[in-house]
Amino acid sequence: MRPINKSVFIKSLDCRRLAWHLYRNLVERDRLSADDFLIYESKKIHSMAQELFAGGVQVKAATLQEALDKTKELTSNPEIKAVFEPVFEYNGFTARADILSRQGDEWHITEVKAGNKGKRKYIIDMAYTALILSKNIKNISKSKLMLLSKDFRLGMPVERLFSETDFTTEVFTKMYEYDAMCPDIKAMLENEIPPDMQLKMCCKNCPLFKQCTGKDIDYHIFDLPRLSHTSFDQLCSMNINTIKDVPDSVELTETQKNVKDCIINDKIFISSNLKTELEKIIFPVYYLDFESVMTIYPLYQNICPHTQIVTQYSLHKASNLSDDPEHFEFIADHTKDDRLSLAENLIKDIGEEGSIITYSSFEHQILQHLAGLYPHLHEKISKISSRIIDLEAILKSNYYDKQFHGKTSIKKVLPIMIPEMNYNSLEIAEGGSALSAFAYMGVGLYNEEQIAETKKNLLEYCKQDTLALVKMHRFLAQSANIRL
Repeated sequence: MRPINKSVFIKSLDCRRLAWHLYRNLVERDRLSADDFLIYESKKIHSMAQELFAGGVQVKAATLQEALDKTKELTSNPEIKAVFEPVFEYNGFTARADILSRQGDEWHITEVKAGNKGKRKYIIDMAYTALILSKNIKNISKSKLMLLSKDFRLGMPVERLFSETDFTTEVFTKMYEYDAMCPDIKAMLENEIPPDMQLKMCCKNCPLFKQCTGKDIDYHIFDLPRLSHTSFDQLCSMNINTIKDVPDSVELTETQKNVKDCIINDKIFISSNLKTELEKIIFPVYYLDFESVMTIYPLYQNICPHTQIVTQYSLHKASNLSDDPEHFEFIADHTKDDRLSLAENLIKDIGEEGSIITYSSFEHQILQHLAGLYPHLHEKISKISSRIIDLEAILKSNYYDKQFHGKTSIKKVLPIMIPEMNYNSLEIAEGGSALSAFAYMGVGLYNEEQIAETKKNLLEYCKQDTLALVKMHRFLAQSANIRL
């Protein structure tokens, strides 16, 4: 059988059935441009971390066996003080460490992560790696984690980029726990029969959901918005997995009751309060959408790692519900932190009167940050922020179509409310791709032709978002019997 890698082992801790399928490469995965950029940044961060270990040698190999042989050769040489990306195997399990450094007669494992918080998942990751290494290398005395420092700015020495934390106690404790689990996990993975299905909360976002615990179920209990662990456990104990079977004895929120009613009675829920909420909107109405970029390594001066930077906006302006709206837009100069220009242009374009419709609280948060960033614009930006009306919040409380399946994201509800409108024809069709597209420009990986094409595509994508808001507003107004 093929080797068992870290990702399969860790996944087996949550769902053995999914791990079994991953082990056999039976799970389809979409490769997005955002994934490619994340890989690019991860390689850069790891390369910078290696600079801190003088005399280190990289394990370079074309096959697993070559990597194992090269690792053994390097770790057996007392002149080698550090090995980068060494690969080890034990009883069918494989692991690749980030950095293995020699400290006298002892070895230290250092894992490099692109985050800036010591999350629980890092301990799990480190424990598996430490386990496999400990079966091959004697005297492993430390397991450390290098995360990115929020204090780092461009121009600082590379050591200022990282903050190191010793997690040896936590890692070794969990390592012994995993050691006892390995035989059972290996037997499960190598068995030709997949493990039994077991409904868990993590099933909700699983790529196998429709083939597994969600198979042949049209309206799963996961369609209940904000389903709590308590309610989920209660329904599972009653062997209930579909909304139509949820008994009245199970306590549901008002929103969940509306969802259940829509499914059982095959109807659309329209609250009597929808008209009241929509009539609070003051014309002229501005429909606003921001796009942003957030990179691991700072793009610009005076920016720390993982800083979210707003890069563009689209703005539609409507004097009423029936006329064609005007459109305004802005996209930042990718070579610099251009947030001040963005804020100034938005103030000019958005006027001083009328409601501003957004979808979710994201735009409000961006405006609040801009107001704090530029004190001389604080009052004007705060006034803009105070005019915001969140259309998603109105939708959540006042309108539900069972085809939403418990979702309210614009990409989920738009094709149902406005069937003729979608993102299929756009070169950039989702937020992750928009973020990475701007990031590629920012780090200088695109030529002038690619930059011009990318900016055109980004503007089209953002414009589609605000045009969607215009159409959704009109759709809800019609649903509430408001005259257009």
